[in-house]
Amino acid sequence: MGMVALLALAACSTEEPYHKPIFDFSKGYRSAPHHGPRHQSDVRWWQDFKDPTLNTLMVRSLEGNLDLALARERVIEARANVDSVSSPFSATPSASATVEKQPFGGVVSRGDASLNFGWILDPYGLRRQQLLVAGAQREATKAEVDAARQVLTLNVANAYVDLRYYQKLMDLRHQQLRSRRRAVALTETLFQGEAATRLDVVRTEALLAETETQIPPVSASILARKNEIAVLTGLAPDRLDVNLSANASQPRPTKAPDLGIPADVLRNRPDIQIAELNYYAAVAEIGIARADLYPQLSLTGLISQVLVGGATGTQLVFGPAVDFPSLFNEAGKARVAAAHSRARQAHTTWKATVLSAIEEVDTAYAAYQGSLRAVQEAQNYARLQREARDLTLNLVEREGATVRDLISAEGSVADADVILADSMRQLGRDFVQLNVALGAGSQVGRPTGDPIQTPEDLIQSMSKT
Repeated sequence: MGMVALLALAACSTEEPYHKPIFDFSKGYRSAPHHGPRHQSDVRWWQDFKDPTLNTLMVRSLEGNLDLALARERVIEARANVDSVSSPFSATPSASATVEKQPFGGVVSRGDASLNFGWILDPYGLRRQQLLVAGAQREATKAEVDAARQVLTLNVANAYVDLRYYQKLMDLRHQQLRSRRRAVALTETLFQGEAATRLDVVRTEALLAETETQIPPVSASILARKNEIAVLTGLAPDRLDVNLSANASQPRPTKAPDLGIPADVLRNRPDIQIAELNYYAAVAEIGIARADLYPQLSLTGLISQVLVGGATGTQLVFGPAVDFPSLFNEAGKARVAAAHSRARQAHTTWKATVLSAIEEVDTAYAAYQGSLRAVQEAQNYARLQREARDLTLNLVEREGATVRDLISAEGSVADADVILADSMRQLGRDFVQLNVALGAGSQVGRPTGDPIQTPEDLIQSMSKT
């Protein structure tokens, strides 16, 4: 009768069925024409800048970044957690020996040796579900390494784009210093010839002083970006052996990235993979919570050998045991309800993550296209302002324009150059943001032969064990 009950319980399972989450994707992004599917996670998108120094910094950072090293260690910890799921079998040996002196002489020796063993029956698939949860958490930590790699490439690229912008700005400030010094000299010459007033001289000197005050903050920003880049590569600011002081042009992308289709974000973006694995783990946790509502079955035994004096004795105990849940297990039912809620929350988080990813790509692409147009307009604006300045200078020399006109023209050229440099910087940052939004480069540097398993992969692999 007892065996019949065990077999009946073995036919039960507390496992919650898993249904892969589905999102209703559109055919293309709103702000971009339709594309074909594109796998982006192994794309070294930063190479489109055609900048060898940036390429070197990316290699260094992917090898030495400390946040990435921490993420890799969490994978090792998660793998250990899978191995730490308790086995259904246990065997615990023990032994002791004593020597006792009798009150009236003589010595009695005693020795004990025993082996306690047990086998926890698992008719509900509890251990399988615990292994699946631990496996999902392990795979999520692997995806977190990809996410950390994406954040790293984002930060390195942005820091480098900013560095070259501030270096360009420093060069512009020095050009403005030279130009305004010439304006001061010209104004003083005109003043001595009574062709300019003392007010004109003071105004040109004030512009020169203004430019000089703008240089120290730019210098500090250059140093800050260099320090940031060094730390991102895992080195102290003064230990980076890449020359970042050499004059270099602002990085500019050579081509727009291929967006692919919205559905590509599922396989390209690690944050979506993490959200799905967390959802799967939450579903499996329902079965774990539900198992507490059922009896726990086990087979236990004891083999012991006792030696007292010269006599020996052997004891053998073996039999099943059943632990019944509380008769009023409202707390257990509440835990199951809470697990269901956590699963629904995880599913909603997955949908929100997908929706946010699509919105990020659409917005980033629109920003990138806008920056492309802004750079073109800024280049034309700077050219026109420089031409107007040169014409004004010729007129001043022929007394066809005033020094105030020249001062205004010089200021307009300076503003136009800064606008162009800032537009180039924004274009670079928008290109970086667009690639990160697409999930590009998240798997660059990942060890081969260790792909992230999907929930379906985990279920299939567990069915083979």
